[in-house]
Amino acid sequence: MPIQLKMEKRVLLGSRESRRLRRAGSLPGVIYGGKSSGMSIKIDTVEFMSKIGYRKSLGIVELDVEGKALKSIIKEVQWDTLTDQPVHLDFQQVSDDQLVTVPVPVKLNGIPVGVTLDGGILDHTMHELEVTVRAADIPPELTFDVAELHLGDRLHLSDVDLPEGLTVDFAFDPVIAGVIAPKALLVKEDEEDEEGLEGEEGEEGETAEGGEGSSEE
Repeated sequence: MPIQLKMEKRVLLGSRESRRLRRAGSLPGVIYGGKSSGMSIKIDTVEFMSKIGYRKSLGIVELDVEGKALKSIIKEVQWDTLTDQPVHLDFQQVSDDQLVTVPVPVKLNGIPVGVTLDGGILDHTMHELEVTVRAADIPPELTFDVAELHLGDRLHLSDVDLPEGLTVDFAFDPVIAGVIAPKALLVKEDEEDEEGLEGEEGEEGETAEGGEGSSEE
């Protein structure tokens, strides 16, 4: 069942009114798309945080605007960088069959063999993926299996099977996750390489000095 949010139309607009609303416990917002495009609304902040909060992929959200039901998706939430609280909302009115482009969280499943057998570290690179899909079919998350990754392996977007009806931009074929060597191991290898270079330089210096002594004699 879609999440339902109750809200009211805003009559007074402007930044001063928005600040007053936030102090009073409400969030200002705007609904775009459809016949309601450009409608200014307000919603109780506690209700928004309890039902939506910090989640990004929710599918269709049903808006009750003073008794009028509207299907929508959340297009953008603006956050206060100091308090980490929402300050403004943008909704997009949609139909079930309408294609929309939204970010979806990426989760990983399994423990790579490169971690269990080789002591590597799982590097989760992609935490969300922008997808195009029917509004009614927006997935809450995308889960990809990483159990077969060995040390040095990378899982690219082109390596995975996406749900039917969902499309993404493969132009850059980003890395979803990989198994990398532990930092301590990399530092140790770098130190060993540096010691090897210093040893080679020392041997060259000794040879050069010996050569100079022979010429003087």
